[in-house]
Amino acid sequence: MPRQKLLGIAATAYVVMLTLSHWQLPSIHVWVIAAVFSLLMNFTYLVEALSLRSYVKTEALVAASLIALSILGLLVSPLILIAAIFGHGVWDLLKHFGRGVPFFYWYTCSCFLVDVAYGSSLLVYFFYPCVTASI
Repeated sequence: MPRQKLLGIAATAYVVMLTLSHWQLPSIHVWVIAAVFSLLMNFTYLVEALSLRSYVKTEALVAASLIALSILGLLVSPLILIAAIFGHGVWDLLKHFGRGVPFFYWYTCSCFLVDVAYGSSLLVYFFYPCVTASI
């Protein structure tokens, strides 16, 4: 099996298990995990830009903005954190239109889907606590 497929399967399994585990955790843990997830995913393109020595300012600005939103979301409202996760998905999508450092098509598409799926599950978790309490 090609390496890309293995990475895709592993990433999918990770996100599914991460999302399912949220329903079993106290609320504060869910938002801290989401913030850490958001912080880590925002370094991917910045590291690539630094290694290629191109688009460093653009990637640093986007990463810093989304990281700041993630931290602000922990302090003010989880909705801001969710917006940061969706924002990263938008940045993944913009990669296809030539924004920022070029990256693998399969990765940006997969990352976009992960961000939308994870952000959507966090929205459900935020707006429907009665659903999460019964699971």
